[in-house]
Amino acid sequence: MLHKITAFLPLAVGVFWMGTAQESKIYTHENKDFQEALTLYNNEQFQAAQTIFEKVKSTTKDEEIAANSAYYAANAAVRLNQPGADRMMEDFVENYPTSTKRNSAFADVAEYYFDTGKYPYALKWYKKVDQGALSRGEMEKFNFNYGYSLFSSNKPKEAERYLEKVTTSPVYGSQAKYYLGYISYQQDDYEAANERFDRITDQNVLEEKLSYYQADMNFKLGKFEEAIALAKKQLPKSDRTEVSELNKIIGESYFNLGQYENAIPYLKEYNGKRGKWNNTDYYLLGYCYYKQGDFTNAIAQFNKIIGGTNSVSQNAYYHLAECYLKQDQKQEALNAFRNASQMDFNPRYKEGCLSKLRPFEL
Repeated sequence: MLHKITAFLPLAVGVFWMGTAQESKIYTHENKDFQEALTLYNNEQFQAAQTIFEKVKSTTKDEEIAANSAYYAANAAVRLNQPGADRMMEDFVENYPTSTKRNSAFADVAEYYFDTGKYPYALKWYKKVDQGALSRGEMEKFNFNYGYSLFSSNKPKEAERYLEKVTTSPVYGSQAKYYLGYISYQQDDYEAANERFDRITDQNVLEEKLSYYQADMNFKLGKFEEAIALAKKQLPKSDRTEVSELNKIIGESYFNLGQYENAIPYLKEYNGKRGKWNNTDYYLLGYCYYKQGDFTNAIAQFNKIIGGTNSVSQNAYYHLAECYLKQDQKQEALNAFRNASQMDFNPRYKEGCLSKLRPFEL
């Protein structure tokens, strides 16, 4: 899921661009090496840029040029995934505590890790950012990126706090509502999830995966007709795994509405958890066949239920016996009634089985 979810994310732009043009003007005549390194850096030639920045840092007598060279050299190391890159950035902050790029350093590294999907690393650096020094636009981006990083690091409660701050943002609002809704969905709070999803206005977000979760939530809330409509809408846009789950939602919704004939084709298209059906899956399909008077197919499904000692198994044995009676297979029916009578999950079925067995015991 996460792969598709992150398709909604805008490309985060590193804060290193801030002031680049200004620096170019300042240092063009003063330090050609720094200007050359800056050009290479902005063209993403990080290895070459880093070498020159390191040289400038060690030779210049200008404190500001030295600080900025250290900053860009550390940034280049991060982007090259060099061992100790984090330490280089921390050294920059320690060695140049008055640098105007101190806060940019934290935000820039955090955004780099965010862009590359390394959210736990991003969190480490977002925590260092001085939020009070950010502009309003930067603050919105920070709240969304930090919130999403927390969400992706399985920290939903903390994520909610930051995502809630950008629900009215023209840029991040719909995405924030999506993830807030998904957090509620994960926590089985379907009413809250539906409310959050309903507030989304971005069509791209709405069309990507929303119908899948809304279909599942409506099913779990007992709103079966709504679940069917949403699941059918999502089917053409879903991958194989989701198609299987959507067929299950549609089939079981029809089952719960008593529309057994409609349920059958969808239940048959469900692939099961990890490619395997459980006893409930066999029971639902078998019962649909039973209600349609297709006793041969019903028997085939009920007989696939094995090793169960629960209400599903008791119900299946009872209806299996009924099917055998319809097929005039009395001995098989007797065995099935006996199995059902030995379980106490459904007193009505237990008594029904015992009443069926009494004539045979006399």
